[in-house]
Amino acid sequence: MYDVVMFLAWVKVAGLLSTLVMSGCASWFMKGEPPDVLVTNVTPLESSAFEQRLQVDLRIRNPNDFDLHVTGIDFKLDLNGNRLARGLSNKELTVPRLGDAVLTVQTSASTLEIVRQALSVSQIQDWSYKLSGVLYSQDGRLPFESTGVLFEKGQFPGSLPP
Repeated sequence: MYDVVMFLAWVKVAGLLSTLVMSGCASWFMKGEPPDVLVTNVTPLESSAFEQRLQVDLRIRNPNDFDLHVTGIDFKLDLNGNRLARGLSNKELTVPRLGDAVLTVQTSASTLEIVRQALSVSQIQDWSYKLSGVLYSQDGRLPFESTGVLFEKGQFPGSLPP
C-alpha cells in the first residue's frame, strides 16, 4: 500500500513539474524565426519638471512565411547603458508574412534622468541605444533585443566639432 501511495505522489509531482517547465518554455515551441524589433523614431511629447512623455515608433519585421498576430509589447529602452524608458502596450497588430509594420507606443521617462544623461555624454563617445523586451502573440511570448547608434562621436545636433 505504501508503494502505491508513493508512486501516486511521484506521478503528481512529475506532472506538476512538467506543466511548470512547459508553460515557461512556450516560446521554444513556436514555429519560425523570431521577429526583429527596431527603433524607428522617438518623439518628445508634453513634459513636466519630473516627467517627459515620449512617443516611440517600433518597426516589427516578420521574416516568416505566415502572419504574426501581436497582442502586446513590453520593452525597455536604454541610452548608453542607462535606462531611458520602459514601454507597455496592449495594442493588437498583424505583421504580414515576409513584411513589417510600425507599432507606436506612448511612454514616459524621468526628465531629471534625461538631463543627467545628456550632461554625462561627452563629445568623444557615441550615443548608443539598446532595445529589449517581449512581444506577446496569440502563440506565446517572443523575446527580442536590438542595439544601434543614435549619433556618432561629435554628431549630436548642436554640438561643436571635436
